Amino acid sequence: MKLNQVIFIAFFVFVGGFALDAHGQLVFEETFDTPSDAGLYARLKHHKYLDVVPDLGTDHSPVLKATYKSSKIGSERIVVRYPLNERGMEYTLLFDVKFDKEFQFVKGGKMHGLGPDRPITGGNPMKPTGWSARMMFHKNDEIQTYLYCQNKTGKYGRTLKNPNFKFEKNKFYAISYHVRVNDNGKQNGFAHIYIDGKPIIQHNEIEYRASDDPSTLISQFMFSTFHGGHSPSNAPRDEDGNYKDVYAYYDNLAVWKGQFVKDKPGPIGPTQASQ
Repeated sequence: MKLNQVIFIAFFVFVGGFALDAHGQLVFEETFDTPSDAGLYARLKHHKYLDVVPDLGTDHSPVLKATYKSSKIGSERIVVRYPLNERGMEYTLLFDVKFDKEFQFVKGGKMHGLGPDRPITGGNPMKPTGWSARMMFHKNDEIQTYLYCQNKTGKYGRTLKNPNFKFEKNKFYAISYHVRVNDNGKQNGFAHIYIDGKPIIQHNEIEYRASDDPSTLISQFMFSTFHGGHSPSNAPRDEDGNYKDVYAYYDNLAVWKGQFVKDKPGPIGPTQASQ
């Protein structure tokens, strides 16, 4: 298993045509190339709706296949939380995703993110020490932020989308999700989405937390994906209106301390990190 822990790196990399100051640490990277009974590989592999399959990854390597089990709540929940074993103000979540050629976005659904020791999700009330920063795939093949933060309005998460970006099915994309929590008492947190090195969404002026307790810092990777919502109207269906399972593929999951933007699908490794 290529799960690289805490490698210090300090340099400039060129991604997507611009120079990026990439001082920071690779906290972990999971490529699914080598089976393991421990770590993130095992945590994901043991989930009912996740499996590692051969030859379908970014370089024809093994990849994590997610089955979106269609149901009366949209699709069954795929939720795995994985501690970073450290905490800090600013991290980037990186992963490659390919939606199967028959994938249905329907009304939208959740996709992965970062959180503190005790993330807030599911429409639960905010607490000073709780928040979460996930994404959503959206109807019309779009992507958006999905933030449980102190300055959200309404019961559910705060969102921002870019209608000019559309996912193509059966194609891998490199997602870089750069998140910084706010200083206590300020609305200076953010969530920035880059796809294949290009800035897609810049969601700023976020107050994630109302406490400076260490437990409010970023400390968890939240693997979280499903359709919905909580109603049958969110569910994928076949042409006869019956529930239909759909699939997506996730590869090269990584968390970087600080900012790092991938310009193409594939492992971070020395190749992308030295550009």
